[in-house]
Amino acid sequence: MTIINKRYKDIFEQYIHKGEPTPLSIGTLVVCAFCILLLIISTFTQLSISHPWFQYVSGEGFSSIIKNMTYNPQIPVMLFIIYLLGRNYSLFTFIIYLIVGFFVWPIFVFGNGLGFVGNYLFGYSLGFILAAFLIGYILNKNLGIKMRLLASLAGVLSIHVCGFIYCIILAIFGKLDFGLIGPIFKIITLSKILYDVLFATIIYLVAPYIKNIFWVCMKPKAENKKKLKYSRKRHQVVSDNVN
Repeated sequence: MTIINKRYKDIFEQYIHKGEPTPLSIGTLVVCAFCILLLIISTFTQLSISHPWFQYVSGEGFSSIIKNMTYNPQIPVMLFIIYLLGRNYSLFTFIIYLIVGFFVWPIFVFGNGLGFVGNYLFGYSLGFILAAFLIGYILNKNLGIKMRLLASLAGVLSIHVCGFIYCIILAIFGKLDFGLIGPIFKIITLSKILYDVLFATIIYLVAPYIKNIFWVCMKPKAENKKKLKYSRKRHQVVSDNVN
């Protein structure tokens, strides 16, 4: 029974992600296509969130209210894609997403085609590139919980920083009024960054388990067969020694 258990353990372990880089395979390309669809869906998704909140009123102090808001989950979805595919293939997915939006189908909010480049939201999309490099660098060292939480925080901050800087660049070139930078920063960043951090944290806590499901598709079949063959050969040798 022990020998049989070890054999199946070897078979199952080859489908568990242990920090290996994402390989080029048909399964990986299928997962990339799924992530592009996920990114498009998240672009047009608005979640209604209601929860207790504390606000400060001058002369009255803090008071409790019920805060109602709409939340777009695109940033946590972006960070999930980076973890799922790794730096290189997540960037590949993002480039295909931009090409589709620029030349094929209007999948951007408040901007279609190349005109989206002049929209302040494009800066937050570009933050995906910086987030991919930062997260890739952090997780390349360690996939532990602390490093995953650090990676999720770095990813959220990098996207918002890029968005803010891009607003300033648009204003410098006369594409955006300087007076709008403050309100945009307040609406897009200050009012929602805590939610981005919260949802990104939750996603990165469970991301390894989700990636193991997709890793079955992304892992090269040839490598799987080689390991399976080795596992069977080792099992045969142990069985012969026992007999």
